[in-house]
Amino acid sequence: EISRKISWQDGFCQLEVNRNDLLNDSIKKIEKVDLFKELKINFTGELCYDAGGIFREWFTTIFKSLESDKLKLFVISESNDFSYNINPFLRQTQENFKYFTFIGKLIGKALLDNITINVCFNKLIYKMILQEDISFDDLTFIDNPLHTSLQNLKEIYSTGGSDDFYEGLGIYYSVDMEDVNKKRHSFNLIENGIDKPVSNINDYINKRISLMKGMYEPFVKRIRESLFKLIPKDVIQKFTSDELELLINGRPFIDVEDWKMYTEYKEPYNTNHRIIKWFWEIMNELSQKELSNLLMFTTGASRVPFGGFVALESNRGNVSKFTIQSSPFERGKKNFVKAHTCFNRLDIPIFDNKNQLKEAIQFVSSNEIMGFGIE
Repeated sequence: EISRKISWQDGFCQLEVNRNDLLNDSIKKIEKVDLFKELKINFTGELCYDAGGIFREWFTTIFKSLESDKLKLFVISESNDFSYNINPFLRQTQENFKYFTFIGKLIGKALLDNITINVCFNKLIYKMILQEDISFDDLTFIDNPLHTSLQNLKEIYSTGGSDDFYEGLGIYYSVDMEDVNKKRHSFNLIENGIDKPVSNINDYINKRISLMKGMYEPFVKRIRESLFKLIPKDVIQKFTSDELELLINGRPFIDVEDWKMYTEYKEPYNTNHRIIKWFWEIMNELSQKELSNLLMFTTGASRVPFGGFVALESNRGNVSKFTIQSSPFERGKKNFVKAHTCFNRLDIPIFDNKNQLKEAIQFVSSNEIMGFGIE
C-alpha cells in the first residue's frame, strides 16, 4: 500500500480556487496546502460542501485542461491505443516546467488518496518516471509506424553488405521530424550525422531512442521530482511501469458483472426489484464510453480502481461501494437519476416503465456530465 497520508481525523486543508481560472489558480494555491492531509475543494463565491466528490471531479477537470490543445503540452501518440505523449518540441521554459511539476504533485496526491485519474499518459512517461530502460519493442506503444519502419530496416540490414551497400540505402545518422505546426526539424544523432551513412542499425535505433528520451526528460524530471516529495522514490520504484499505470489510471475496461457484484441497494430496492433488473439490462447495452461517463457521474472518476469495484473508496480511504437508492417519481415532470459522488451513490426514481429509466440513464451516459453542482 502506498500511504503517508495524514488521517482525516487530524484535520484537512481547504483549496479555494476560481472556477474561471481553474488551472493557474490551482497551481498557485496548491503551494500553500499540506498534500498529506485530506484536501477539500471550494470554488470562490459558491456555496458547496466537498465530501470527496468535488475533489475527484476537480482532478478530472484539471487534467483535461493540462491535456488541452491550447497549452500544447501533449500530443496524441502514434500508437494503436489512444494515449498522450509529451510534445517533443515543447519549449523548456519555467512556465512549461511548472505544469509538469504540478502534474507530479497531482499524481502523488492521487496515489496517497487511492483515487484513479483518467490521464491517458503514454507508457513511455511511466517508464521514464521509473527510469526504466526503453527498448526497441517499447516503440510500438509510443510510435507504431516508426517501430514498423525500423523493423523493416533491421531486416534489410541483416543481409549485410559493403560500404557502397549502406550508402545506397540512403539512411544517415540524422532524423527529420515534424512539430504540431507541420514545421520540419533536423537532428544529428552523431556529429555531422547527416553525412554519415548507417552501417550498424542497432546503434542507429539506440541513438534514436536516446534522442527521443532527451526531448522528454527535462519535463519528466519535473514530474518525478515533485512526485518523489510525496511518495518516496524507493516506494515508487518497487512497481513496474505497467503497475504504476494501473495504480494511477485504474482499469481501462469496465466489467458490468464486476460492477453488479459489488453494488449495494437501499430499501425498497434489492436484486429482485424491477427497477434494479431494468437497470442492469440497460447497463449491459451501454458502450465502454457510456459506462465510463456513468461511472464519472456517480463516483467522480471515469476508471475503475486497480482492485476492481470491490476497491471503491471514499476520499477518506474507507470502503464505499457503489450504492443504488430510490427517490420519488413525479408524474407529469421530467425525472432524472441523481448522483452523490462523495458516497458513490446513485438515486433512481421508481419509474413506471423501463423506457423512462433508459432515457434517464442515457441522458447521463451519453454526456460527460460532471458539473460540480451534483451532490
